[in-house]
Amino acid sequence: MARWLILICLLVCIVEARRHRSNVYNVRNYHPIADGKNDDTKAMGIAFVNNSNINGISSINSQNAHITMYMCENITLTQLTITAPGHSPNTDGIKMARSQGIYINNVHIATGDDCVAMITGTKNVNISNVYCGPGHGISVGSFGSNTDEFDIQDIHVKNCTFKDTSNALRIKTWASPLNHPLKASNIVYEDIIVIDVEHPINIDQEYCPSGNCGNKVPSGVKISNVRYRNIRGTCKGDVAVNFQCSESNPCQDISLENIDLKRSTNSRQKLTNHCSNVKGAFSGPQFPPACI
Repeated sequence: MARWLILICLLVCIVEARRHRSNVYNVRNYHPIADGKNDDTKAMGIAFVNNSNINGISSINSQNAHITMYMCENITLTQLTITAPGHSPNTDGIKMARSQGIYINNVHIATGDDCVAMITGTKNVNISNVYCGPGHGISVGSFGSNTDEFDIQDIHVKNCTFKDTSNALRIKTWASPLNHPLKASNIVYEDIIVIDVEHPINIDQEYCPSGNCGNKVPSGVKISNVRYRNIRGTCKGDVAVNFQCSESNPCQDISLENIDLKRSTNSRQKLTNHCSNVKGAFSGPQFPPACI
C-alpha cells in the first residue's frame, strides 16, 4: 500500500510541475554569442513527426527560424507567440518543407523574416487568424533554385492581418534553369487585412535577395490557380499588386476578387498595379484598377 501511495504522490507532483512550468523558450537563456554572425540555431525543429499538436508556446529571439518542420504530416499549431526584432535576419516564424496537412491557427508573429514560409514540397496547408508584423509576410517559397525541389500546392490563407510588413501575400521563385518544371498551384488567399504594408500582393519570379543574381534565364516554376479574394487595407509602397511572372512559364488562372487597397499616406502619387506575363481575370471592385 505504501508503495502505491508513493507512486500516486509522485505522479501528482509531475502533473503539477507540468501545469506550472513556463512555456516561454528564450534563446538568450542558452548564451548565444552576439558576434554578428548568422548561425543555424533554431528554437524548435521537428522532422518526420506525424499527428501532433503544438500549442501555447512562446518563442523569443531565435537566432534563426523559430519553428521548422521537415517531412511532417498532420501537425496543428495554435496559440503561439513568436517574437524577434524586425531587423533580425533569417528569423522566420514558422518554416516548413516536404510537409503536408499543416494547420496554423491563432498565432501572433513578429519577426525579421517570413512570418510563415512554405518551401519545397509543402502541400495541404491551412493558415488562419495569424497576425503578422513586423516581418516579410506569409510566403510560398522561395523555391525553384535547383531541380532537386518538389511542387508546392493546396495552400489556403484566411482571416489574417499584416501590419508594417515588407510583404503580405508573396510567392517567390528563383530565376534559375531547371531540368524539369516545378509547380506552385491551388493557392487561395481570402479575407485579408493589410496595414501599412509595402507590397500587399506580390508574385516575384525574379527573386534575388542579394540584388546581384543576374537573372539570365526565366524562372522554371509554373504558377497557376491562385485566388485573391477580399483583400483590403493600406499600402505604403507605390505598387499594390505586383505580378512579375516568368517569361517562359507565365502565371496562369490568377484571379482577383474584391480588392480594396489604398495608400497609407496622403501622397498625390497614384497607387498602381503591375502585371507581367500573367493570365487571369478579376471580379468585383478593384482598387487600384486590375491589370489582368
